[in-house]
Order: sequence, then structure tokens, then C-alpha cells
Amino acid sequence: MALRTLAAKKTLGLALGGARGVATFTLPDLPYDYGALEPAVSGEIMRLHHQKHHATYVANYNKALEQLDAAASKGDASAVVGLQSAIKFNGGGKAPLSPLDMPP
Repeated sequence: MALRTLAAKKTLGLALGGARGVATFTLPDLPYDYGALEPAVSGEIMRLHHQKHHATYVANYNKALEQLDAAASKGDASAVVGLQSAIKFNGGGKAPLSPLDMPP
């Protein structure tokens, strides 16, 4: 194994905290009922937004973290860098001014 590859693996391991294994995130329940914002926002829209839209962010975040773990294990620094935008986008996932951000 080339010295460069060994150095990359050590660096990636340190950058990721040296721990292997991927934490899995789940979509939290809303602290209020889907219909709490009616009539301004329909309960059905809130349900779809939470169960579909936000659930997709969580699923894609988990997928990107799994890919990150695999890339770091291989010492693939370019893949780690390439995954940063997916992790940032899906990990931050909520759209600005989302109805889910409004208090009930």
C-alpha cells in the first residue's frame, strides 16, 4: 500500500472522529397536530410536507452518511469531499420559511 494512501486513511479517520459505524437518524414527530395551522395551512399539506418532504431529507442524509463512512474506510478523500454538499443539504434539510417552522 502506498504511503500516500496510508496517510489519507489516517487523516480521514481523524477527521471523522476515528469512529466507524453510521448513526441512523429518524424523522421526529411534530410537537403539534397536522391540523394545528388550519385554516392558514391545511392539515393534509402539513402531513404530506412532513411525511414525504422532510422524510426524504432524512433518508438522503442517512444514505450520504453511509457513503461517507464507506469512502472514509477506503481512504477515498475525493469521495469524502464530494459527499459534503449532500450531507450539508440533507442534514440542514428544512426549507427556509417552511410551515413546519411556524409555531402552532
